[in-house]
Amino acid sequence: RYFMPWKCHPTMAVTGAQCLASCVLTPGTVADGLLNRPDGGPVKVVLEHPSGQIDVLVDFDKSEGAFTLNSAGLVRTARKLVEGHVFVPSSVWDGVG
Repeated sequence: RYFMPWKCHPTMAVTGAQCLASCVLTPGTVADGLLNRPDGGPVKVVLEHPSGQIDVLVDFDKSEGAFTLNSAGLVRTARKLVEGHVFVPSSVWDGVG
């Protein structure tokens, strides 16, 4: 779980997910060995949390014994949330422009 001041995050914070996903792939970290590390990235690391899961895409290079973490991020999609009309009072906007 991801702890923030005064409470525990209800799911998993994006920054915490990026850190954990990076750690399971980085040799020598506390989380090293929790995942079978492939020879190179990018790789999708799936982390489960109380409300489901969060997928983190981690890109790294491993060559000549050196490990380089290039990036860790999430892929998000957007969907239409609302469609309709907004009625603005004439005292706020005269309808021109």
